[in-house]
Amino acid sequence: MRGLPVLAAAAVAIHCSAASPEGRWSGTVHIPGRDIALVVDLGKDASGQWIGSLIVTGFDVKGAPLGHIRVAGDELSFDAGEALGVAPNNATFDARLDGSAAMKGEFHQAGNSATFELARTGAAQVEAARRSTAVSRETEGRWVGEYQMNGYPRHVTLDLANRAGASAEVSFVVVGKATTQVPIDFVAEEEGVLRIESSAYRMTFEGRVRASEGRIVGTFESGPFELPLTLQRERRAS
Repeated sequence: MRGLPVLAAAAVAIHCSAASPEGRWSGTVHIPGRDIALVVDLGKDASGQWIGSLIVTGFDVKGAPLGHIRVAGDELSFDAGEALGVAPNNATFDARLDGSAAMKGEFHQAGNSATFELARTGAAQVEAARRSTAVSRETEGRWVGEYQMNGYPRHVTLDLANRAGASAEVSFVVVGKATTQVPIDFVAEEEGVLRIESSAYRMTFEGRVRASEGRIVGTFESGPFELPLTLQRERRAS
């Protein structure tokens, strides 16, 4: 009878030692009519907090940071940030570990759900989240320009303003048949090159700032389209 407490303690220890989700997971989301390949990396930072990144093949998503990672025993959840859509249509994942080598669950977006299965394929390769920066004083202000897509002109207004101790605040508005305020999640300027990204819209603008000429000469990318775009500093009425 003396062995029962020992056996009970061992049973509790086994029950509590749930498999860890730390690692690289590769697999498929079964969207109706289409399977989408994805890779999820999960790890911990120096403070022991969960961090992660996401790769989605065919959606130009590579190393997008995961958000709201929660781990409770064999169950976990996380979201794709704005990499696959902005709130309230951002993508979320609810999963359960099936042993130490498999993860199964449901993908949710805009009221729709799909199952997914992932297999552990190695050690985590979490990509460090890039940090936005301030811009130079010469780059602050309003810039305007125009590009053509599918035979229609699109007018662009870019506003940049530095914030004390933080990255630049960005407003990127495109006016065509409709007016679109593009959500920007990355801005940086390095050695005179300005880069602005919207993961939700799969949009990138990168240009050389020519402050003395009052121009930013660059390229606008939106999905499969790559177009030249020159922005001019807006002249304020005197």
